[in-house]
Amino acid sequence: MTIAGKRVLFVGGSFGGLASMKYFIKQFLETKATTNIELFLLEPRAGFINVLGIPLAIVSPKFAAESYLNVEGFNFKFSKVESNDAILTEKILNAKPNQEFPDNLKLTYIQGKCVSFIDNHNINYQLTDGEDIRQLSFDYCVFSTGRKRAWPFDPLGYTQEQFVKEMGDTQEKIEKAKTISVIGAGALGIEIAGELKEEYPDKKIILIHPHPFIPPETYAAKTFKEGTEKQVRNLGIDLQLNTRIAKEEDNGDLLTTKGDMIKSELNFWCNFHTNNIQPLLPYFQDSVVDKKGEVIVDEKMLIKGSTNVFAIGDIINLPIIKTAGGAYRQGEVASGTIFNILVKGEEKYEQIDLKTWPHAMTVVVGRGKSITQYNADGDGEVQLDNQEVLDFYQDYCNTRTRTLMNLD
Repeated sequence: MTIAGKRVLFVGGSFGGLASMKYFIKQFLETKATTNIELFLLEPRAGFINVLGIPLAIVSPKFAAESYLNVEGFNFKFSKVESNDAILTEKILNAKPNQEFPDNLKLTYIQGKCVSFIDNHNINYQLTDGEDIRQLSFDYCVFSTGRKRAWPFDPLGYTQEQFVKEMGDTQEKIEKAKTISVIGAGALGIEIAGELKEEYPDKKIILIHPHPFIPPETYAAKTFKEGTEKQVRNLGIDLQLNTRIAKEEDNGDLLTTKGDMIKSELNFWCNFHTNNIQPLLPYFQDSVVDKKGEVIVDEKMLIKGSTNVFAIGDIINLPIIKTAGGAYRQGEVASGTIFNILVKGEEKYEQIDLKTWPHAMTVVVGRGKSITQYNADGDGEVQLDNQEVLDFYQDYCNTRTRTLMNLD
């Protein structure tokens, strides 16, 4: 526990983690709270990547730059920065937020990663491009580390410049290939194939999936899956269902498990991911579903067996569709509870209601076609090419995210 003020640690600065921190600060400023609070954001990157926009970023370096929002544009007043990048540190400390921060609310940005939990109130962490292990104590924690995917969908670089270069390198490979295959027709694979076909209509785009329907989302309605397949085929994408890849040849050709060869020059693998839960082990071993690598949480978003560590986003095991919007809302639930306890002095836990939690999702196939599910009752309420949705996805919700989260 701490002396100067209660400490809240946010591990991960993507949709869920950043939204959670933003919501806590919003409540703090609106109520003119007098409690001494320290907030810590632990994130290896030097900014926020709008991961929704990755399908467009790989074909447009200009958009890639626009979809990477630097920490100094978070409109936070950081009083302390821990980073091995001196230039970044100076930028963040000299940033001018568009709102006033009181002296009793201290913000620290740590450019690094959580290595492990020592216990319910302490972690080991390591700075980006650093070697030494440091320790940090906290009173409450929101753990939102997301998923790891194949490159380039999980960029290796930490800065905007590095991210744009990776996306540019990917575009160069795309430009040279006449036939491109996308393996895995989840939401990401569908949207990757859609952007490729829309940007390069003369190229042959193949979307390969091992099951008879797309996407494979458990809570997607039958009408949603049928509508998605229709949108994909209507765009001219070569959709190959019930096809599993056994091997990628050196020249890019793909050998199926049935012995067929699919001619291809460039392949994007969207058929697997792993949840970034390693820091939770072994301390929270009993709170993890080994088979899926998901964290067991309740409707309060509390990790099983803990009263002060919350988990949100892709890594949790709740029976819901995993979306950026869902992570955003879960982040508000977690920080709402923490605010109630630390600032209001009320043991009042916010929570989601699984009975009313919407089984909603959107998939765009290029920026001109979309399919949206609003619930999964019966065959679900499904809409094709909703204009409001298409407007949002002209920039993959970049503008909306900036406005909603007050990001420059």
